[in-house]
Amino acid sequence: MVSSRSEPRVHKHSHIRPASFWEDAVFLGPLLFFLLLLYGTLFWTIYVSLTNWETIAPNYQLTGLKWYQFLVAQPRFGVDVVNNLKWLILGVIPTVMLAIFLAYFLELTPFPKVEAYVRTLILYPVAMSFIVTGTVWSWLYEPGRGVINTVLQSVGIDAHFRYATNPETATYWLILIFIWQYLGFAVIIVQSSFRTTELQELVEVARVDGASRLRILFSVIIPNIRAGLLILISLLLISALKVFDIVFIVTYGGPGLTTDVLALNMWITTFQQHLVSAGAGLGVIIFLMSFILVIPYTLYAFRKWFA
Repeated sequence: MVSSRSEPRVHKHSHIRPASFWEDAVFLGPLLFFLLLLYGTLFWTIYVSLTNWETIAPNYQLTGLKWYQFLVAQPRFGVDVVNNLKWLILGVIPTVMLAIFLAYFLELTPFPKVEAYVRTLILYPVAMSFIVTGTVWSWLYEPGRGVINTVLQSVGIDAHFRYATNPETATYWLILIFIWQYLGFAVIIVQSSFRTTELQELVEVARVDGASRLRILFSVIIPNIRAGLLILISLLLISALKVFDIVFIVTYGGPGLTTDVLALNMWITTFQQHLVSAGAGLGVIIFLMSFILVIPYTLYAFRKWFA
């Protein structure tokens, strides 16, 4: 007796229906529009920086690197570069270090309500606009009747600190505002990097082996959150490089030019002095510096993807 088995039917003509033109357009259209807008404005800014637009009326006569030479020759440009380097170093490094320790503290605390309260407290400044932040800290820093000096005097300290009005220390007090504003954002990024399954398993193994909490932090956690730290550092570096609002509201680049930065210089050059080509040149310089800062993360990402 021959057993018969039913053979599966094969549809020779079955195929996946190709996506229609309109389906492609729905997905690719917004992306292409964004790319055209992004790179179109970038190349337009580069082009304007090479022209002779120095009044309200546009002038697209090409002048080469004339305005770049003009900018570099200005004493203000040197002050701006030095101040931006201070923001990059003193604004980013303390923020990342504090974020690591605060995130680790929140992970260790046995009280979930305390963790939620502290996280909300340090994340609140991120939700504030820089205009509001600058205004609030202007009230705090005011030498005569500012909040900080008033509180110090109320506890018996004869405080006459000048804070943002002291040319020697004004930039550092502004950087403190940046750290306060971005610390909550940095903590959230670092804490999210902590909570991976692989890292949690490594931490448990280290605890079983008797490693101390600091040893776990420096020997286990930090080496395994390099990707998150690299993203965080890249974002903070770019934010510190293009800082504008805090300086504009609190000091307007003063006293004198001691707290001036490239972004504020660009705004004044373009919209007050109407040297549009020079302002575009400053924008190109800021872009190139940002591009250089992002290169380490880009190289790391390519190695991660194509390894």
